[in-house]
Amino acid sequence: MRILQMISKNDRYGAQRIFLDQVKALHDLGHEVFVVARGSEGYVADSVRALGIPYHGIAMKGLADILFLRRFIKERNIDVIHTTLDRADYLGAIVAKLTGRRVVSTMMVPRCHPGFRFMDRITVLSRMQQRLLEQKGISPDKITLIRPGIDVNRFSEPDQEKRSAWKEKLRIERFSLIFCHISSMLTRKAHSVSLEVVAACKKSGEDPLLVIIGDPVEGEYYEALLRQARTDGISDNVFFTGWTRDVPEILALSHVTILPSENEALGVVLMEGMAAGTPIIAREGEGGAELVDDHGCGFLYSPDKGVQPLTESILELYRDHDRYRALSDQCKEIAKRDFSMASYGQKLTALYRS
Repeated sequence: MRILQMISKNDRYGAQRIFLDQVKALHDLGHEVFVVARGSEGYVADSVRALGIPYHGIAMKGLADILFLRRFIKERNIDVIHTTLDRADYLGAIVAKLTGRRVVSTMMVPRCHPGFRFMDRITVLSRMQQRLLEQKGISPDKITLIRPGIDVNRFSEPDQEKRSAWKEKLRIERFSLIFCHISSMLTRKAHSVSLEVVAACKKSGEDPLLVIIGDPVEGEYYEALLRQARTDGISDNVFFTGWTRDVPEILALSHVTILPSENEALGVVLMEGMAAGTPIIAREGEGGAELVDDHGCGFLYSPDKGVQPLTESILELYRDHDRYRALSDQCKEIAKRDFSMASYGQKLTALYRS
């Protein structure tokens, strides 16, 4: 098939990572994939070009872009248009009508916009998103749940040289229990909750380390987290890496992957944590909670109950070595069975052909 993938942001956030995985999964299955995104330079542009896939940057606004896309689709005889994020969704819906092509959108965040009404299909990452769409009047027949794929082998078989380098850099031998929180430095990602968990673990006799992977490591929010760590007496128990490609190597040194975010559609990093063999923690009621509910692979953080019950559950699991090892192995098996890129590409292909 000839597939046009469109996204309206070019920076480095979770939605863009899932988009790039869509592109790669379809390309690896032998489909001819073209990418149109906003701007000629950026994280998405660089990543697509590195895959050897045709990339075209446009402003994604106005009549000129609509006419460009109409011509592009017809000249390349595109079979399906697949859009990601609001501007791309609106433009995709318009040019689909102009060219007679089918259009699919991936809903990346728990927010419904009017453009979804004009889609032939909408893929969602979680049942939470599906319920939201249905509450907004979107027909259930239009909605398909397809969880993202991940490079399972990359997380289950990390680079040993990089792992050793991070082990030395993080001074892992000083700590008994390692948490990993992977997300951009945004308030809704609730890094403060992860700090509270680490503080509670320290009060319970452990010497924990919280590794926070994400950027920017500067600004008011970052400074607020540093102040919280000082107040709670855990400044030496927190390490900010900034952005790094070595996530699998850091997860290989971790015991728990934590993402207590608000307004989280799913949290692919939780799937990556499972592939690395770490039990996971997600916020109750968010998309990531479905991974815990469906697979029994971790615990939920409840804002109403606070971190103490969660901390007790974590420590009870971690201190029972046989139970922890069994759950770690279970996480790996689930990821290998359900989260592969090949399976992801096949599900998308089946959707297009339907």
